[in-house]
Amino acid sequence: MSRELKALGMGYLLWGFSIGLYTTQWPVFLLYKLGDPGQVGLANGLISATAVLSYFVGAWMGNHFPKKPLFMLSWGGSAIAPLLWAFGSSDWTIYLGCALFGFISSYSSPLINSYFLDELGDEFMKGSMYTSSTYSIGMMVGPFVGGVLKDIGGYELLMIVTAISFVFSAVPLAFLKKDEPKKKSLMLPKDRSYYQALLWAAVMSFAMMITVPYAPLYAKERFALSGTMLGLLGSISAIGAVLLTYLAVRVSHRSIILRISVWCGILGTMLLISNRWFLWIAFFFRGAFMNTYSLITSGVSHRVPKDYSYIGFALLTATIAAFNSLASAVGGYIYNTGPIVLFLLSSVLMWFSLYLYKLLAESRQ
Repeated sequence: MSRELKALGMGYLLWGFSIGLYTTQWPVFLLYKLGDPGQVGLANGLISATAVLSYFVGAWMGNHFPKKPLFMLSWGGSAIAPLLWAFGSSDWTIYLGCALFGFISSYSSPLINSYFLDELGDEFMKGSMYTSSTYSIGMMVGPFVGGVLKDIGGYELLMIVTAISFVFSAVPLAFLKKDEPKKKSLMLPKDRSYYQALLWAAVMSFAMMITVPYAPLYAKERFALSGTMLGLLGSISAIGAVLLTYLAVRVSHRSIILRISVWCGILGTMLLISNRWFLWIAFFFRGAFMNTYSLITSGVSHRVPKDYSYIGFALLTATIAAFNSLASAVGGYIYNTGPIVLFLLSSVLMWFSLYLYKLLAESRQ
């Protein structure tokens, strides 16, 4: 394993810890600040919407600037958002923090995926899942610590610690070797199969992400859980995610890992809406949702031409972000109507995404 991959892995571990500090509390925090599930969906949608723009800016920056400082700025600069969330006194401050977080934290994504494709080729899934696994290890600890911080000092303390943690997550990236800008075409790829894969990515992203912001909210409202308990459930999900990524690194077979992960997601969703006794198992299997981005990029990576990898992954991540945004907004509306309907719809769509992937694989043969 190269030094660069190890440095990225450590950065992702600290990044996962930083995200984990607040992510399980996030829907409840937004509801506390904004007062309505529909506005929660809007705030989450704003993060995804600004991320869409950032991917194309990132593709352009990859042609003009070295990757190392771009990565460090993306990781460490994300600290701005939780400070706004902590000290903001209006709804607009929350929305501004969401917009900045979506942009700053996301523009490096196509560059990282391009690095994996250039360095690892057909073993793209191993690199992607390795960093996903270190991210998930951070997520094992982060939610519990975040829950304790929230119960001790409220949301302000939680967000301040999150900001500090984001800054430290950029430190391992200082060990990346110096590099020069690598020129790649920013024209649209011409391969038809690439655009077919984008269609699948859109469906898969929508299906997997429509319930993610609302599962902790549903568990808290139905079972009257404390912040610490929500954090523990988030840590249980991270354990499930790590085990799936370990399996992916060992097996390194796209379709097998994809099928296992989707069925874990479906099972976790069905158990969530059953009864309290299955709550822990439900969140364990819902760890599959933490790997959604790596699953989708790994499922599409072999259809991204290397000479177009900046724009190819920018389009892919933009598609994922756009449909995450749509899923979040639609999910908020459906959740207000009936939470059970939302979780059932997600399960059906996940099954359909598997069927669509099978059709695409057959058309390639």
